[in-house]
Amino acid sequence: MLASGQVFTDNCNKGMAEEVIKANTHNVMQFDRERFYFMVQEKINHNDGRPTGTFNVDMRKQHCDCEKFQAFHLPCSHVIAACSSIHQDYSIHIPDVFKILNVFKVYKESFLGLSHEENWPQYEGFTLCHDDSMRRRKKERPNSTRIRTEMDDVEKEKRRCGIFSEIGHMRRKCPNVAGPSQRPSR
Repeated sequence: MLASGQVFTDNCNKGMAEEVIKANTHNVMQFDRERFYFMVQEKINHNDGRPTGTFNVDMRKQHCDCEKFQAFHLPCSHVIAACSSIHQDYSIHIPDVFKILNVFKVYKESFLGLSHEENWPQYEGFTLCHDDSMRRRKKERPNSTRIRTEMDDVEKEKRRCGIFSEIGHMRRKCPNVAGPSQRPSR
């Protein structure tokens, strides 16, 4: 990867390519070149779960109203559109963590595997235990939080037989039917 001249990781390049496509549909409405403050308007909804709108971008504070710039530490489409409007390379806003050279530095040092558990030193700290009452219930129906009133008290209708519509018994235990061959037709 380094020999081919690639600077950033594949995932970073892929994400940035998607953001560049989105940025091509944005319009930079206002900007302040002294403070590097921009107002970017989206023309097309790219299905991020929010409607199209206008977003403020502050390059110095590395802030965008969509909050992707702050959350992922990678330029969002609004930042890329702002950089494009002033003919600036957006890659200067990508942190060094995403560079291939720094990823390789992580694996530069060798490290040994863990020894057997009986050779570990004795632990003399706190023992943490989980609280079973905070565990989420699985497969059970949730308890109703509705406050019931006198309006909710309804007299239950007694069950009726599915064959003769008589009250007091069910179809399976109908005393009027002797056997399967004597059932009346509907």
